[in-house]
Amino acid sequence: MTSFLLRRGPRLGENKRMAKAKVVKALKKNGVTITAWNGHPVYKWRVSFPDGARRRTKGFKTKAGANGATAFADKKRGHIDKDGTRHEAITNEERRAIMAFREIIASLPDSVSKASLGEVVEEYRKRADVRRKSMTISELINRYVTSLEKRKLSKSHRSSTETRLRRFESDHGEWIACDISDEVSGDWLHGLDFAALTINHYRAALLQMFNHGLKIRAVETNPIEAIDKLKEDCREIGILSPAETANLLSHCSDKILPAIAIGLFAGLRRSEISRLDWSQVDFQQKHIEVKAGNSKSAARRLVPMRKNVRQWLAPYRQQDGLVMPTEMIYRSRLDSARKAAGIKQWPHNALRHSFASYNLAAFENAPALAGEMGHGSTKMIFEHYRALVTRKQGKSYWRITPMGEKKIIRIA
Repeated sequence: MTSFLLRRGPRLGENKRMAKAKVVKALKKNGVTITAWNGHPVYKWRVSFPDGARRRTKGFKTKAGANGATAFADKKRGHIDKDGTRHEAITNEERRAIMAFREIIASLPDSVSKASLGEVVEEYRKRADVRRKSMTISELINRYVTSLEKRKLSKSHRSSTETRLRRFESDHGEWIACDISDEVSGDWLHGLDFAALTINHYRAALLQMFNHGLKIRAVETNPIEAIDKLKEDCREIGILSPAETANLLSHCSDKILPAIAIGLFAGLRRSEISRLDWSQVDFQQKHIEVKAGNSKSAARRLVPMRKNVRQWLAPYRQQDGLVMPTEMIYRSRLDSARKAAGIKQWPHNALRHSFASYNLAAFENAPALAGEMGHGSTKMIFEHYRALVTRKQGKSYWRITPMGEKKIIRIA
């Protein structure tokens, strides 16, 4: 009788357990991978690593030890950390950037210290790192105000500081803190319709806030340090002459003319004009409503529209929508109009100061003027605007009106 030896197969589920036992998790870092080499007659471990545009594999009998897979993999990873992969593919864009860098370095005189490409990349990496950790101006203000509370500074100091910072927030709250330059912050400070001492208080608040930003690495530099403090008596009131006013209006584009006319003949602050809606310009009642939320003094006021300002605004009248375009459009169009009008020197706060000076000279009513400008008293009116122009010049200013569709100017 012939007998057969039957080999019993694995029980149900045993194959899965056997397969699972053979699986070894791959150890991968910097493109270098260590895996078990099952089935190889000699090696039990293998290391896969990048070599230029290819990947190579090297076998090892042991995982640990000086000649093991782990030691070799660590050495490869160290090389990649330091130098990258050799013969790595470079894109055309990267090649053009390298050539441009070489041309810049070659054009520098010998006396200039020349940076390496690695130093340039490292500098950019630092800036990118700051930007990743940065935050909006609103967030930075909140963090700084909280720090003042923790330092237990006086309530009055905290309140005045926060009030000044919130005013800056109203214009730049959504900006990333590291994007605020000395030019942006300087324009904002010098655009404030305050005395020099008050502007210096605003500067101090911003300076300390950005110092806090440096401390928490939200910014790389403090932009306020490049802005000089003002002397109290360093800025005299400057105004446009009637002829300059007429020339400016005649060269203004339609985009900015309503805003310029309101500044010249209604005296609204720049910040108030930027928030002014056409629905607040009432031609029937002949006044402009400055809402409390848009006013520096947080008080609502009605500014009368005299005949000439109504004539300037009538062709652009709308039911609603902002009167002033974006800041970038306003600045560029105003610069173009100034150059075309031949105005070489642009006085600080020229529109509002011109309005106040010619208003006081022509109508001789300081209390009414103070109300129109949003001042609580006539003190500033008499200190800054009295006797700057004659009554004859004042009357001439208020006769500047448009003639027809083309902005031909009628001026006495």
